[in-house]
Formats: sequence, structure tokens, C-alpha cells
Amino acid sequence: MYDVIIIGAGPAGTSAALAFARADIRTLVIEKKALPREKPCGGAMPSSVEKLLDIDISKVVKNRTKLLKLYNNYKDEVASATLGRNAPVLINRNEFDMFLLDQAKSIGDRNIQIIEECSVISLRETEEKVQVSLQNGKTFQAKYLIGADGALGKTASMAGLMQKRKFAPSLDTEIITDDQYYNDHKDTMVINYFCLPHGYGWIFPKEKNRFSCGVGTWGKPLNLKKELDHFIDRNFPQESIEKIETKGYPIPIYQGTQQISTNRVLLSGDAAGLVDPVSGEGIRFALHSGKIAANVIVNALRGVITAENSVADEYQKIIYDEIGKELKVKLAFVSLPFHNNPDMFYKTFVKK
Repeated sequence: MYDVIIIGAGPAGTSAALAFARADIRTLVIEKKALPREKPCGGAMPSSVEKLLDIDISKVVKNRTKLLKLYNNYKDEVASATLGRNAPVLINRNEFDMFLLDQAKSIGDRNIQIIEECSVISLRETEEKVQVSLQNGKTFQAKYLIGADGALGKTASMAGLMQKRKFAPSLDTEIITDDQYYNDHKDTMVINYFCLPHGYGWIFPKEKNRFSCGVGTWGKPLNLKKELDHFIDRNFPQESIEKIETKGYPIPIYQGTQQISTNRVLLSGDAAGLVDPVSGEGIRFALHSGKIAANVIVNALRGVITAENSVADEYQKIIYDEIGKELKVKLAFVSLPFHNNPDMFYKTFVKK
């Protein structure tokens, strides 16, 4: 029997694995896809994640921009050239996620086991353990389990958690440009609010002439492909584009405090709906919640948490204190003008 099973090798799962490796906890990571796997994602996260993870991630950082330009539907530009050390870190998810998992394996040695290209098809929880069955017919048991299998993962429903869900559709594109366009724009991130109804578009410069470019909406369904094509046409001269690769994915929007833990199963990251309800930012909260889940489980395994049901209570409390409060404020006060009065939102929360 393992001490813990982690379902999903994204930021939440690998952050937890890294914490377990440091604590010498016997861990099994189960990932349904082959590693490293492609993951559509803008790939921007605050520089504070380096302190959170307590490792040097410079090897997988693709860019640190100097300038952030913000727009309200292509007008009313606000430019900030003072990013400095606080400049967002830009990464490619396939490399970043694999880097964290490799770090966990290196630190944890034999304590970190990985199964890839295999899905969990059932989960059974008792008072003492959790058992999972895989599509290959094998079963595994652990004292605890972390569901870090993303917005569309099945762990939440199998554990009877996260009854209320809402998704925002988005399209992410990797654009490869010629040298001239890249050199002229490689230091500038762009976020264009309301260039499509109830949404925004982004352009994040990465490495080797690559840009992450995409659109997402929090409102009624739109023809996102049409909106994305329009956004690209407005920002990239046709002659500068050499290649375009487009992928879609849902963003789970935070819906307020929900039950994200039993006494043996803890959800983290997108699986727990821990995504900014306005910006759609999720990597930071995934890394943070994965680490919190790991710390709570380590304390439980070491006897620091002993009372009945206290693992769930402790996890819910810490998640709310360190993540939920911030998201709840944005959901209650910021998302209303974002949806109902875009100009007010831009002047109040962006320009200031």
C-alpha cells in the first residue's frame, strides 16, 4: 500500500509530488497520457511561484517580459514598464510539468512511482484507505489520494465532491513568427479585455519566435474560432506568421466555497475549481493547493492530525484562508462589473 496516490501530473499533482518527495512519503502518480504530455495553456504565472516551490525553475522559463500592455477592446491602452523582478514567468506546460515531476523523482528516489498512459476508472474510499482501479485491470491502495486531474477529471465525481461547476471555453494558439516580428515584440505581454464579449485575448511571447495567443469568454457561447482568427488578424501581420497551432480547453470558474475534500480524498488545482473567476489564472493556485494538500496529508501520516474528519476540515480551512478568500472577493466584487459594466471594470480594476 502506498501512503498517497496522486491522480494527474499537472502543476497541482507535481507540486504535491515534490512536497511528498521531500518528506519521504511513498507516492504513486497516475497520469492518463504519455509523459511529457502537451497541454494547451497560456503558460503565464507570477514570479512568486519560484519561492512557493523552493526550486530553481530557470531551466524551463521561456521568457520574462519587461512590458505589459493592457487594452479595453483595442483602445485605452495602459502600459506598465515597471515589471522588473515581478515580471510574470512564461513557461511551456509540457516542459514545466515534466520538470517538476523529474525533480520529485530525483529527490524522492524510490519513493516516487509513476504510471502513465493509464486512466483511473473507479475509486472506493473506506475509513482507512482509498482503492483505485485502472483501465489496465490493476488496482492500487493508499492511505490518501489527491485528485489533480484537471477541469474535466473524474476524481471529483467519483468521490462525490464539487457538485457545482461552471466552465469558460477558450482557445489557445502557438504562433511562430518571423525574426523581425518576434524581436520587435518579445519583451511585451498583451492582454486585451473585451475584444470579445465577456472575455479577453492574450499574447505572451515565449522562445524561438513563439507566441502563446488565445481568447476566452465567460459569457454566452461564441464562435471562438472566428473570434480567435479576428484577434490574430488584428495583432499579427499576415506576412509575419509562419505557423499556427490551435487547441481548445475549458477553464473551470471558481463558484465559491465548495466541498473539495473527504477525509481520504483531496482535490487540488483545476479539479477543485481553484481558478481566478476574472482572469482565468490557474497555475499559481494549482501549485499552491497541491502543496497544501501534500502538507496536510504529511501531517496526518505523522499523527499531527488525529481527530475524526479533521483532514477534510483542515484542508478546507487552509485552502479557504490562503486561496479561497482571494477568489471569493473577485467573484463577489470584481466579476460583476466585468460582466455587466466593462468600462467601469477597466477603469476601476485595470487602469488603477
